[in-house]
Amino acid sequence: MIALVAMGYMSLKLTDNKAGFGEYIPYRSIISDASGIFPKTPIKVAGINAGRILDIQLQGDNALILFEVVKRVKVVEGSAFRIKTVGFLGDKYIEIEMGDGERVIPPNSLIKTNAGGGFENIVRDASEILVEVKEIVASLRESITPRDQVPPVTQILTDVKQTVKNAEEMTRSLRNLVTNNETKMQKMVDDLARFTHDLKGAVDPLNQDGTLGKINSKVDGVDQILANIQKASKDLELTMRDVRELVQDIKGGKGTLGQILTEDQIADEVKETLSGVRKIVGKVDAIRTELSVYSGINTESGGQSIVALKLFPSPERFYQLGLSTSEWGLSRERRTTTVTDGVESIQLHREEQKEGYQFDIQVARKVHNWSIRGGLFESTGGVGVDYEKADWGTLVSLMIFDYRDNFGPNLRLSTDSHVWNVFYGRFTFDDMLTENRSWTVSVGMRFLDEDLKGLMGFFF
Repeated sequence: MIALVAMGYMSLKLTDNKAGFGEYIPYRSIISDASGIFPKTPIKVAGINAGRILDIQLQGDNALILFEVVKRVKVVEGSAFRIKTVGFLGDKYIEIEMGDGERVIPPNSLIKTNAGGGFENIVRDASEILVEVKEIVASLRESITPRDQVPPVTQILTDVKQTVKNAEEMTRSLRNLVTNNETKMQKMVDDLARFTHDLKGAVDPLNQDGTLGKINSKVDGVDQILANIQKASKDLELTMRDVRELVQDIKGGKGTLGQILTEDQIADEVKETLSGVRKIVGKVDAIRTELSVYSGINTESGGQSIVALKLFPSPERFYQLGLSTSEWGLSRERRTTTVTDGVESIQLHREEQKEGYQFDIQVARKVHNWSIRGGLFESTGGVGVDYEKADWGTLVSLMIFDYRDNFGPNLRLSTDSHVWNVFYGRFTFDDMLTENRSWTVSVGMRFLDEDLKGLMGFFF
């Protein structure tokens, strides 16, 4: 009990399913798709809890949402009801966007709904962007490799090739010019030698005072620049060759870029993958959980503790898993009949398992406020019916299970009542049809998704 009280105190500090104490005003709204929202889903104003959903009802092809807002929050005319999503796989909550009006909307009024924002819109926008990207890629492919025309890159390479050819012809003409004027060239060389000799006589005095050394340094710098230009020319030639090979591979559909530019199937496969991811995320996001922990005292078996987990893949059905323990578990009776000298005697032997554990594995279908369950009830087969009054915070259950030979089935009536915040009280009446009737009074806590996330964030 101390552990339950401590856990309840922490839950109050970390998660509060209600917006606070005080009076609440009920309102209504109609939406076309209620996937991912459930009763007790928080209502927020400016990101702060201001209420919760009371019930969700089917009205024609739409969903009627019944919710309440704390009275201190004034919902004025022009306000809108919007479903929002938190994170990539995030939870959904309700945001009330306040209007510009001054008059407060009366209780039970119908508030208009605006289209929600979240991951679904992101995926839809991504699909539209993908279509535009596909058009851009097709345009780019048409520019690089136009149909019935010479590709621009190929035209550039052809022009470069023609330029090289012209340079070769110019070199050949220059060689012929030199060959045909060899005598004149020799005379020019002799004149240059004589000029060099005369220049040497004029330069030697300059060399003695260091002036020529400075000139030589400048000449060496020019030589280095020419060497760099020659190296850059070779690198450019290698680059052009790589570009030519790349264009050929792209035209042949090789590599990732080549496949994207030549295969329409790639874009279609990416679109199908995004659609599959959206479906998976939708299914995971739709699952909601509810964890309850109870501890109490039974008039026959002493102390009892119960842990139950409900999984809601959709608002109209859920699965319930549970574990219960008590000071005394299941009881079994063995009947022995003895005949002595024609006299029959009967002996009954009753055995009880100490500290027994029982399991619950049930499948349930929910129709409005009613739920029908079937499966294992405390490790025995059975069925049950629940009726939930959300605005009262009350759940009434009737179950029949444990078909014993000597006592018959256990008909159990149970009622859960919301006390405050996450605290609940439970009263159970067992074996209503037999003389082994017993009563159980329990207290416990019930946590929704938001509460569990707050507790897990505190511990981990």
